[in-house]
Amino acid sequence: MDIIPSGFESGSPGESAPRATPVMEQYIEIKAANPDCLLFYRMGDFYELFFEDAEVAARALGIVLTKRGKHLGRDIPMCGVPIHRADEYLNRLIALGHRVAVCEQIEDPAEAKKRGGKSVVRRDVIRVVTPGTLTEDTLLDARRNNYLLAIARARASLVEDSRFALAWIDISTGEFRIAERDRAGLAAEIARLEPGEIIVSDALYGDGALAPYLRSLPAVRPLPRDVFDAATAERRLAGYFGLATTESFGALSRLELTAAAACISYVERTQLGARPPLSPPVREAQGATLAIDQATRSNLELARALSGERRGSLLAAIDRTVTAAGSRLLAQRLAAPLTDPGTIERRQDAIEFFVADAAARAELRARLAAAPDLARALARLALGRGGPRDLAAIRDGIVAAADIAAELERRGELADELAQAAHALRRLDPALASELGADARVAPARSGAGERTRPGLGRGASAPQTRWRLHAHGL
Repeated sequence: MDIIPSGFESGSPGESAPRATPVMEQYIEIKAANPDCLLFYRMGDFYELFFEDAEVAARALGIVLTKRGKHLGRDIPMCGVPIHRADEYLNRLIALGHRVAVCEQIEDPAEAKKRGGKSVVRRDVIRVVTPGTLTEDTLLDARRNNYLLAIARARASLVEDSRFALAWIDISTGEFRIAERDRAGLAAEIARLEPGEIIVSDALYGDGALAPYLRSLPAVRPLPRDVFDAATAERRLAGYFGLATTESFGALSRLELTAAAACISYVERTQLGARPPLSPPVREAQGATLAIDQATRSNLELARALSGERRGSLLAAIDRTVTAAGSRLLAQRLAAPLTDPGTIERRQDAIEFFVADAAARAELRARLAAAPDLARALARLALGRGGPRDLAAIRDGIVAAADIAAELERRGELADELAQAAHALRRLDPALASELGADARVAPARSGAGERTRPGLGRGASAPQTRWRLHAHGL
């Protein structure tokens, strides 16, 4: 039985409608498996959208709505976007709150012809693009993190007495953190993180007391109960990292494990099994940073002016970092002031080192300016979305790390924070830089919406070998 898109349920009374074409049959089948997404259906050098998806996308993007043949006696609405501009259109759709399932051709058209003249090229969805799971530079702000936030709740008799666990991931950098907060702390954390997407259980989203607040937030997505299943949470979280238990992550509560596992499950579902290189989850203790409620944070204009823009904020006024990663770190530290005197003093010791030594400061800034955004390049490679530029970024990042570590160590005794940083930078193996340099030279040129072996939003053919080599060197 054909699966009929909304609005195309029947033809004229008594009319025997012709069967859908093989291409439309394939499209309808794939769309039925992804009903809550706009389907970017790859046809040659375009991503095409049909039926209701085409009408929605045409309105959102301001592009021409046309038609392609008929289905059940009615014209099939159609619109399309060229492959080489796909990121631009994706960015606009995601900003409007849409989710997009990217359906690629997964075989050569010549192979399809061998099965017969009317055979359709095999296609399948290779990822689901959502606001909290972006990795492309063109879809991200290099100066700020893009968090996917999961919220789990331990129900109490009063909402004010409820406890909430939050787990947040930036798959473009690998950051993974967990915290447990009360009702007031929940709102303060969300205001601090400004997540790109929030996932909650269906039950929490439908809670009468919390629903108005949750629905006032951007990009909140309710998910089925199994994603927030506490009974399987530890197994799912440990399994993602290839561990038997989560003991190495510290003493996490059942509620924290539930939120963390929900984050992991959503990442796996949207990336269709591909696993971004996440750091082990780090628990943020209550009171480790200053809690600032949303109204106070807004009035202080820490990261955004009252207009909602970065320009005019305190962050914009003081940000003189020379790397994208440095800008993100500064934003994190400004948003979450420390409360522990010992940690504050260690950070101040590191700052004092550079205040007192202008030459060291200038030299390190010059070396950092040559360092690429290694974390985001690594994430794209691990997910099979990278290319020559990302390989070169890893290569240049390793070289820059060795230079920076040597420069720090040459300055003699270092503050604790700087000594730890130098040690971490020394762990990157310089031998990998030359290997990646060779890969970058022989890899295919940029094509379509990313630097991949095949044009489009798919996975490069050399991704498994690249991931293996990076893993072997500890990246």
